[in-house]
Order: sequence, then structure tokens, then C-alpha cells
Amino acid sequence: MEHPPRPSPEALNGTVRIPYLFVLDEMEAAGNGDAGVALWQMLRNVRGRIDARDELPGILLMGESGELLDAVPELRTTLRGMTRLLRETRPDDDTRDGLVLGCAHLGLWAEGMGACRTALSFFALAEEMDPERPHLGYHVGRLARKLALYDLAEPWLKWAHRKSRAAGQWEVAALCASGLGNLYRQRGNLPLARRFHGFCLRIARRHDLRTLEGDALYDLAGMSFDAEDEEAAMNYVSDALAAYGPGHGQVYALAHDVAWFWMERPGRFAEAAEVLLGLVEHLWEPRARLLLFSNLTRAAAGAGWVKIFESAWAETLVNLRQLPSEEGHAVAMIHLALAAESLGYWDRASMVALDALRIAHRRQESEFILRAEAIHDAVQIKMMEEEIAPGFSADSPKRNSFLSERAASTGDALVGAMRARRDGAPESPIRAYIGQLYCT
Repeated sequence: MEHPPRPSPEALNGTVRIPYLFVLDEMEAAGNGDAGVALWQMLRNVRGRIDARDELPGILLMGESGELLDAVPELRTTLRGMTRLLRETRPDDDTRDGLVLGCAHLGLWAEGMGACRTALSFFALAEEMDPERPHLGYHVGRLARKLALYDLAEPWLKWAHRKSRAAGQWEVAALCASGLGNLYRQRGNLPLARRFHGFCLRIARRHDLRTLEGDALYDLAGMSFDAEDEEAAMNYVSDALAAYGPGHGQVYALAHDVAWFWMERPGRFAEAAEVLLGLVEHLWEPRARLLLFSNLTRAAAGAGWVKIFESAWAETLVNLRQLPSEEGHAVAMIHLALAAESLGYWDRASMVALDALRIAHRRQESEFILRAEAIHDAVQIKMMEEEIAPGFSADSPKRNSFLSERAASTGDALVGAMRARRDGAPESPIRAYIGQLYCT
């Protein structure tokens, strides 16, 4: 079967006169313009080395003492090492391998900075230099999917999948199948997405790839929740927990997503609140913690746990003040507004909905502008009508009792899996805070 063509740098750049110019824009937006110039020049240098073959191309970085080489401390060693390799008059396989690894390192760093087109370009060059490493092709496809370049991502993921299977690199093959599943899910082809996630699951089980097995089950659980097949979703969640094992880092992400699905779809606020409470002592990154407490506020309100609602509300406000960039502020305040609305606290709901609206306008977050406006308008109508009934009800008594029992047991399993620590670290002092939530 014919392999798909490699991605063209010009296809991303839009012009051949100034290649990779988008790197400067991406890194400037990330707040590191000097790094942008260094990465832009390095891409052009590597491209020139590939095109020159055995000839020595000109090097754009102005000597090894140039300031650009030291623009980013964590990249200094990589940039200096690649510059030396680019100047070699008799490049060999070791030269190529060093440049491949350097490009991969720079690509991963750029992705971490949010510069995904830059990252894609580095991985594309690395793959071009060494097409026998299928994991490089996987990264090209993965980044293209992340950039919504689906027509580019699909052939790359398929090509890397076939090549990794032929080489017996089953972890890469499973990752490619998972990437294709996510791609088809993004494009709305759910039957094909489910098929590829199932394919990833079979590869992972056959070759004892436990984390990838858990990831495939995680994806299948999310698809089942989306399809409102709660029983199947909870079966997948239980199997994912068994695959990950207690204390695995993915358990926390899985627990948070399950809690969110319970709030958004079936309205299982009590079960969601129990799981979110279990996450309090494990999530410490500021933005994740802000989202956690805002979700806990909403779940506690929906469950009718007023004291926990008040504590989580206050903690959310503390976390808002600790993030001056306002990243995630609008969505957190929307959760607070929904929580206040569900308890009939109209003044509070109106206040935070307006705050969310102002922040969303400042950050030009159109989705959150619409949601905040809808909540504020609904609250104003309820205030005028002096309605007492909450906008979001607690769990319906008509809900299937079997699924309620399954949800409770799944919640217990998630909380139990979070508590186990593989690294032997001591328990967090936040446990005292959780105890106060229950006792006050």
C-alpha cells in the first residue's frame, strides 16, 4: 500500500519566500520572541542541511557565542549542540541522529509553549531525516490533528500505524489507533471512532500496555457518556481503573471527567460532589484547582449540600485571585452562577454571571459570552417572577435504581484509586480542610 506524502513546510507557511515565518508569530504570542527568532533560524538551518546533502550550508545563528543560542536556558544545550552538528563538514549517521533528537526536543518544547505549528515543523523535519522511526510520524499526525489539519493528520497516523506494526513497535501502533479514534470523533464519525478506540484497546491488551489500555477505556467511557449510555460508560470507567491501577496520574483526569459528565448529563450531583471532594488533595496546579473548586461548588449546590457549597464557593474566589491572567476565570464564574441559581440565590447568580460576562468580553471568549448572557437573562426573569424553584434540580427519584447503585460504587472506586500513592509521598494537609467540609 502506498504511503501518504510527508507534510510540506510550505503548506503550513503559505509562502516559499520566507519559510517558517509563522514561528515568529507563535512564539511572540507565547511571550518569548527571542526564542521565536532562535527556533525560526534553527528550522531554516536544518532545512538547509537536508537540502544541501553533502555540502555545508550557511548557518543563520551568528556563532556559538551568539545571544540567540542562550535565549531560552532550557534549550541552550540543544541549540548549541545542533549548531555544531550543522557545521560538520562530513555528516554521518551520528550527525543525523543528533539532529533528529534535537528537532524532537525543540518540537516538544514548542508544543508545551502552545506553538503547535512550530512543533509540527520540527517533527516533520525529524521524520524526513529518519523515516524509519514511526513514532516521529505519529507525532506529525498527532500535531496535525491538534491543529485541526485533519486531511494531513489522517494519512500520517495511518502511515505510522502500518510502519509501527511492521516493526513490532506496538506502543506506537496503539497510539496511532487512539489518535485516529480521536480524529474521527472530532470529525463526528462516531462509529469509526469507536472502532479505532476498540482497536487500540485490543493492541494494548495483547501486548500488556496497561496505560494505553486504560486510555482506550477512558475514551470509550467518554463516548458512552456522550451517547447517554451510562451503564456502558460506568463499565468502561471500572475497567479503566483496573488497567491504570491505584495512584496512576490518569486516574485524576478520569475522575474529574466522570464528575463533569454526571453533572452535565444525568445530573448526579451527589456522586459528582463525592468524587470532586476526593480530588481536592491531589490537584494543585492553579488553573486545574480553580476548575475543580468551581465544579465542586456546582455539584454541591445541585446535591443540596449548602455548607460544602459555601466552602467551595469561597475557595473558588481565593483561587480566582491567585490567577491574575484571568485564564479560566469566565468558565469558573459560570459554574458559580449555575450553582447559585440551582439554590435560588438569584442575587449571587446575577452578580457572578455579570463578572463572567465582563471577563469573557475582555478575553474575547465568545462561547462564554453566550453562556454568561443566557444565565444572566434567565436569572433576571426568575427574579422578576420571584420564582423559588431552582433552575437545576437534585437527582430525580425516578432514576433507575440499578444505575444509581452503579454510580455510587463507581464513585467510591474512583475516590479509592485516587487515595493510593505510588511514590510514598505523605498525605496532603488539605485533608483537614475536607474534614471541616463534612463536619461544619
